[in-house]
Amino acid sequence: MSGFRCLALETGVRPSTVAACNGDRHFETSVPSGAKIAAALYETIDKVLDEVDISLDDLDCIAFGRGPGAFTGLRVAAAAAQGLATGLGIRVCAVSSLAALAQDAWDRAPGRTWIAPALPAGREQLYLGWYRIGDSGLVSPQADDWLAPTAQSRLPGTARFVAAGKIWSEDEALPAANASRIAAVADSAAPRARAVLRLAKQEYGEGRLLRPEDARPVYLRSALGDPAYKA
Repeated sequence: MSGFRCLALETGVRPSTVAACNGDRHFETSVPSGAKIAAALYETIDKVLDEVDISLDDLDCIAFGRGPGAFTGLRVAAAAAQGLATGLGIRVCAVSSLAALAQDAWDRAPGRTWIAPALPAGREQLYLGWYRIGDSGLVSPQADDWLAPTAQSRLPGTARFVAAGKIWSEDEALPAANASRIAAVADSAAPRARAVLRLAKQEYGEGRLLRPEDARPVYLRSALGDPAYKA
């Protein structure tokens, strides 16, 4: 799918990022901080589309980081994707922000098969994912993303893994609960629009798209106490 044309938004973490691709041409940039995120987002969208020489009317789909992440930021990306796609008459692709974090960790330092991305959720909780790298070099979920108390955040299975996300370096309880299995810590990795873009290309090719009205964030708050993963 060399001609894939897509806009990707990831606003659930700071800095927020926007990326676009036009076939083999890719560009990503951060949304300026210190400004109202919604207004700055649309200005940044114009910039990345110009960089890859396409317009909104050329897009095959719009991808967005669906979360988990910051409540307000997730709503901004979902609303922008929904509004733009509705006007253009195209579909959207909702990508897990934990999948984007895992993909960013792999893209920075390919190596280990298993990746455990983690994001802070506040109130001594965190969001966790469990991902495996496929032959295509893209991550795939081996469990549903879940929310758990930081002190009880043990990863399923027995495989050694890359711990992705700065919380692995900032929190003592999380690495302590998984110390014997951590092969490396990718604390500079983050959910980024360029990773959302990579994963969206596969989703588009396999037809896993949503109607614009179904573009909604995922918060995972309701999962507390009932982590949805298979050991």
